[in-house]
Amino acid sequence: MNIEQEDHILQLLTRYLQNNVQDDERKFVENWIAESESNTTYFENVKRIWNTSEDIGDFDKINVDEQWDKFESGIIALEKKKPKFNKVYLRIAASIVLLIGLGFYFNSFFNTEVTLIAKAGTENRFILPDNSTVWLNEGSQLTYKKGFKGDSRLLNLKGEGFFEVTKNPDKPFVVIANTTQTRVLGTSFNLKNNVNTKEVELVLVTGSVEFLSNNHKKILVPGDKITAMASGKLVKAANENLNFSSWKSGMLRFEKTSIEQVIKDIELYYNKNLIIESQEFANCTLTTIFDNESFENVLETLKILFDLTYEKVDSNTITIKGGECNS
Repeated sequence: MNIEQEDHILQLLTRYLQNNVQDDERKFVENWIAESESNTTYFENVKRIWNTSEDIGDFDKINVDEQWDKFESGIIALEKKKPKFNKVYLRIAASIVLLIGLGFYFNSFFNTEVTLIAKAGTENRFILPDNSTVWLNEGSQLTYKKGFKGDSRLLNLKGEGFFEVTKNPDKPFVVIANTTQTRVLGTSFNLKNNVNTKEVELVLVTGSVEFLSNNHKKILVPGDKITAMASGKLVKAANENLNFSSWKSGMLRFEKTSIEQVIKDIELYYNKNLIIESQEFANCTLTTIFDNESFENVLETLKILFDLTYEKVDSNTITIKGGECNS
């Protein structure tokens, strides 16, 4: 388990043990526990700690600072009355110090920031402290203050993420990406921070958001797409790309889409370089759905539908030859 994800998992496991989780969270936890032997062992340790801590009759009289001093070397020291943790998590903290002495764990748990990093080959779905959900694209990372301390739920995104935000009018959800701010109360949206071009793109799915860049502000409604150019200019338009979040869904959808755009979406999704030799073929259109298909299956489907041939130049580059429109 990533050290960056340990606090996230601990909070979920704690609420699971309290029977205070939603159905999708319960399923996520149970799948995570069954995923590996190390996850199962981790859960059993937390469960044992939780059950033992329930037997501590006078928890409030436990001198956590005194216990913590025993593990102070190389670890962030606790100040008296700071930070003010939720009693549930503090009880786990004190119990671990008292019963197990896993000092290395607290270097993560008491750190002021949490960083989630998306790895290859996994779903990379995370439940945030306010029960909002975020999916991170491979290689992306999201950083936020532990417990969303302060007047807002502030996060910093590098890469791409899809957010489903729990509504809280008293505490705005703010995502920083490059020089932009996306402010919401409760909504769902896809946000992409391109570290190479310095452009930031947001597509709004539900609700509304306030998008700010270099003192320019735009309000978006569902179906809107906005791009903050490297120059700071904001370009707002209707989103016409059905595949803006294909990295999350695993699905590519096309509805009378030009082959030129089809190829662009396929290139982006599979991280390949496709070269079309025929401009006539590039002007053809396609209506279909590729649902978690392999790249090879997609190529074979195009070959059958448009009577084309393709040649692999190298492992990442394919030349498409011929191709006839089928309508």
